[in-house]
Amino acid sequence: MKSEPTRILFVFAWLVVGGEETEVRLLARHLDPERYRIDAVACFHKPGMPEQTHAQLRALGVDVDTVPYSLSFEDTIAYLSRKVATYDLVISCQNVADIYPALERAHLRPPLIEHGGLVSEALAGPKHLTNRYVGVCRSIRDAAASKMGDRGLHALEIPSMVDLGEFHQDRRHATRAALGLTSATPVIGWVGRLDAKKRVEDFIEAAAITHRQRPDAVFLVIGGPDAFMPEYADHLRDLAQQAGLGTALRFLGDRTDVPDLLQALNIFVWLSEGEGMPHVIAEAGAAGLPVIATPDNGARQQIESGISGLFVRYRQPDEVAKAMLTLLDAPDKRQALGSALRAKVFATYSAEVVVPQWQRLIDEVVAERQPASPAKLFQSYFQAGFECSTHRLRNGKRLDIIASSEHDRHADADYRQLGSLGIRTVRDGFRWHTIETTPGHYDWSSITPMLQAAQHIGTQVIWDLMHYGWPDDLDIWQPNFVDRFAKFAGAAARLVREHSDQIPFYCPINEISFTAWGGGDASYLNPFGRGRGFELKVQLARASIAAMRAILDVDPRARFVHADPAINVVTAPERPEDFWAAEGHRQAQYQGWDMLAGMTWPQLGGEPRLLDIVGVNYYSNNQWIHGGATLNRKHSLYRPLHRLLMEIHGRYGRPLVIAETGIEFDARPSWLAYVAGEVDQARTKGVPVEGLCLYPILNHLGWDDERPCQNGLLEHERASNGRVIYQPLAEELLQQQQKYQSRHGS
Repeated sequence: MKSEPTRILFVFAWLVVGGEETEVRLLARHLDPERYRIDAVACFHKPGMPEQTHAQLRALGVDVDTVPYSLSFEDTIAYLSRKVATYDLVISCQNVADIYPALERAHLRPPLIEHGGLVSEALAGPKHLTNRYVGVCRSIRDAAASKMGDRGLHALEIPSMVDLGEFHQDRRHATRAALGLTSATPVIGWVGRLDAKKRVEDFIEAAAITHRQRPDAVFLVIGGPDAFMPEYADHLRDLAQQAGLGTALRFLGDRTDVPDLLQALNIFVWLSEGEGMPHVIAEAGAAGLPVIATPDNGARQQIESGISGLFVRYRQPDEVAKAMLTLLDAPDKRQALGSALRAKVFATYSAEVVVPQWQRLIDEVVAERQPASPAKLFQSYFQAGFECSTHRLRNGKRLDIIASSEHDRHADADYRQLGSLGIRTVRDGFRWHTIETTPGHYDWSSITPMLQAAQHIGTQVIWDLMHYGWPDDLDIWQPNFVDRFAKFAGAAARLVREHSDQIPFYCPINEISFTAWGGGDASYLNPFGRGRGFELKVQLARASIAAMRAILDVDPRARFVHADPAINVVTAPERPEDFWAAEGHRQAQYQGWDMLAGMTWPQLGGEPRLLDIVGVNYYSNNQWIHGGATLNRKHSLYRPLHRLLMEIHGRYGRPLVIAETGIEFDARPSWLAYVAGEVDQARTKGVPVEGLCLYPILNHLGWDDERPCQNGLLEHERASNGRVIYQPLAEELLQQQQKYQSRHGS
């Protein structure tokens, strides 16, 4: 099976135009897409922020998530806590205020690399969840190390990179022509966001001084306003006008062709005070430009004064102008400085040099992630489930799959046969409608032989108490349904305890969310409602909670598996306006579990301990396009099962079990291989999946048409030594059992 790329999520406070945005863009371009997949999420947006980086990243295949733009700070934290759990690595840029609260809330935390471009960022915030801190220059790395205690070595320096392939000297003439400049015009430029700490006013004042002696010179300010200080851009324009620069100084705004514009310059100037490592100095070097700069933090690593650039003092426009005039009159000096800086960029800051540093770091940090502990919750990791649906169809017919498959008559033999196949844990069911034919009176004759068989064979059973069906005299919408079910559950628990002293396992109500959809919205299942799905979900959650409390009163050791489908609903790329509708359907899968855990509707009585074991039911049709087709495993929008499991565990922090999975006909072996492989991947990423249940284990008649469903390991037909076995699936099961045993020793 082809291995999946390492999934990396870059988290930005805001996504504008700058060194960190360039870094992720170049990583997306140069990292091997077969090995690494980059996504990005931005947490905040303000009117006036440029969006060109969004488009550039998307053009490279990066999914840029802007959902937090419409969320509050608290909702963004909740959103991120769910999102980060599905990734192998998170890289947080710009000291994102949301990331630590999100990671604290997530139960499955991916490794975290913080990436800092300022000393102030490195000194801010906690570091206890930070696996590595990457500073773009030495001073930033040292600042981060000072905050990491005895983990100071986990603060690293990886400089911002430049893609030399973006710089083409042969475009100089065309770029100048597009700007209305001749090849002889002296052009001096500045590039960046119009941010006060970049001291653009010093550039303008130096330009005014230079212009008086060299009126032929043109000065370019390339970059748009900073959305947090738009008034600064207005101030700069006023300053240029007051200086009488007129058309000699141009504000070009945000541009996507910065490499070409740099090639059109003769001199580059950077006069910041309080920056990190100016990425644009390396870009100027890639263009072979001489640079005039202040000795600000990382600039001192980039430039050797007099060799690969010229340093000037802070806030000294006259010194800047003097350096401009000197270089304008010395083309050989310009050439020498630019060539030396380009050589430094080639050796130190080129993508060919920097990308391997990132690759080694990513691989190292991801490899440190701890897998889940060996499964030990159940008697066997591979399990079997007997279809035990008992609901009434629309035509009034009552299903009873246990009876129609004759499992009730042959439970002892079925359990024994499964034991011979290495399966010692099963899902099976109480049939409430046969037990409580008279309100408050229980006839246990339908379940007692199965309890005795389990005890006799030594099979561990997870008992479903309601698998879609209930007694005919009950109205599921009425309050007394909850009371009746709780009393039934308590009585069932007493019966189980009479037959076994083992810790009992129950699934109180199978598929709360699916039953609510099928019975309350889609009119597919009894009670065939429409527009009442959430109401039914609340009722079922209330009943399940009451049942668990009744069971715990009988046996405080009891454990509970809450099975529901794990689904994925996506938006068709051509219909992005459907996102929130699709996401609403996807999030609805969690409502039942959330209610049981008390995360929503706490008035129902839910609490975290009641969401004991999350049972994940997963089939080949569990993913689809909203308003469209089912997704198969080869579809580009299909999410691997292990990512769904990571999200579920990240949300709840509870052990998981694949409570149902299967498929019909010849696809059975390959489907088991896929699911087992995905579960293994989830476990390597720290998800405690405690078992995998083949469901149904026994072929049965279809719900709607009574056709023979060929979806089990065991056939309905019996031979002298038990039921006929579907051999291809048995062989695949044996292979998967051996793989599991070789990895975990049991």
